[in-house]
Amino acid sequence: MLAAGMERLTRSPEHPPNQKKVRQAGKVRLAQISDYNRCPFGARLAALEDPMIRISVSVLASIVAMSSQSVSANDVIADASLYTVQTTTSVEYGFGKDLKGTSRASGILIDKERGWIATNAHVVQKSPSRVRVSFKGHPYVMVEKVYTDSHFDFAIVKIDPSKIPAFARAATLECANAPIAGTPVIGFGHPWSLEYTATRGIISGVKTLSSVENLQTDTAINPGNSGGPLIEERTGNIVGINASGLTNSEGLNFAVPVPLVCTIIDLLKAGKNPAPPVLPAKFGLTLGDRELVISAVKDEWASELRIGDRIVSIEGDSNVKNESRILNKARGKLSMSVTIERDKVQRTVTLNIPKAVEEIKRSGIAVSGMLVGVSDVSDGDKSVMYVHQVDRATLAQEAQIREQDIIIAIDGIETKSPADLVLAFEGKDGKDVEIMIKRERSSSRERYDYFARSMEVRDLKMVDELGVKPVGR
Repeated sequence: MLAAGMERLTRSPEHPPNQKKVRQAGKVRLAQISDYNRCPFGARLAALEDPMIRISVSVLASIVAMSSQSVSANDVIADASLYTVQTTTSVEYGFGKDLKGTSRASGILIDKERGWIATNAHVVQKSPSRVRVSFKGHPYVMVEKVYTDSHFDFAIVKIDPSKIPAFARAATLECANAPIAGTPVIGFGHPWSLEYTATRGIISGVKTLSSVENLQTDTAINPGNSGGPLIEERTGNIVGINASGLTNSEGLNFAVPVPLVCTIIDLLKAGKNPAPPVLPAKFGLTLGDRELVISAVKDEWASELRIGDRIVSIEGDSNVKNESRILNKARGKLSMSVTIERDKVQRTVTLNIPKAVEEIKRSGIAVSGMLVGVSDVSDGDKSVMYVHQVDRATLAQEAQIREQDIIIAIDGIETKSPADLVLAFEGKDGKDVEIMIKRERSSSRERYDYFARSMEVRDLKMVDELGVKPVGR
């Protein structure tokens, strides 16, 4: 689906009509320089009287000087092994898209004093999980989640600083400048558990996928690379956090842009909430100029914005071309200035920013081999109790309960919260209960089917961010 929705860019750069001649001339001049190097000393002095040779020698000297200032690929890879960690994440109860099981990936030490390690949100997962990290040649250590972003695939975990080995150092993040297409980069991580592996490629461009800005690269990114660094080869600075790739394709991989991540890190260091606010407007993109246009607006901003307004700049920045950039300007602020164009006239308005919404707290109950709880969608109805997980060969599966079913009532008790679920199941261990289920249809005029299912109650537990706790014991 993702591949089908991507634009295919076929535009080629224009070449000046005399480019071929220029290249040929360049070969001639380089040949002259080569001849000059083989000439006797006196002939060299004479050759230097040719102004074109003097210029060419000067240019080559500058290139050599610039190359000597760059970091070698060997140095970049050796350095990456000092700040890249291995991660393991174990999930027993997976809410939403989180899957039960154990996975391995990568992470980046970004603050040695604080013990902060950056990785992907899908690596640490948003469900209750046990996350451990390992520096090269050292055992795994438990870490705690500090922050998980709801817009970017980005998270920070914390290790006890005293358990960081002496050789480790914090990575250098390229917060100021985003890489341009063609920039040589090195990917680093642990693909398929092949520890501390480097791959090489270029930045293919900056792409917006499902309203989220991504760096596109042809650098190989495989399972196990997630959360690892995408490093600019010339400087050794990290420009992206490896995140994903398109299946059944070659060289179509993506990383979280570090300049946008730096905003989150800076706010966390300042003790502010970096969570992205839910903005009371929706934004569309024009086909031609790729301009942002207001496509829907709620009451909070309706006095200042109208459908069809074009976004010219936000906080004076005219490079705001997607929702990621808008949220980046809004994080940690109470208001922001927005310049719009309406009827070919520009005007600047000040918009109040809604309070940022913290990442959804997963909570629910586990019983008879299934996990039931609130929706993991940010704007989902929190009074609807979804079945998030059904394990195989369990009482819940025997009762023909499926993932994504909605539990309406249990033994006549309406269930609109985890507390209602506990009330309905508590004290009934080993007994059967009647569960009323609502299930979405795949295609029909009626959206839902309704079922009554009988299920034996076993192993009732509360599940939340703090872990798992038996009920009634």
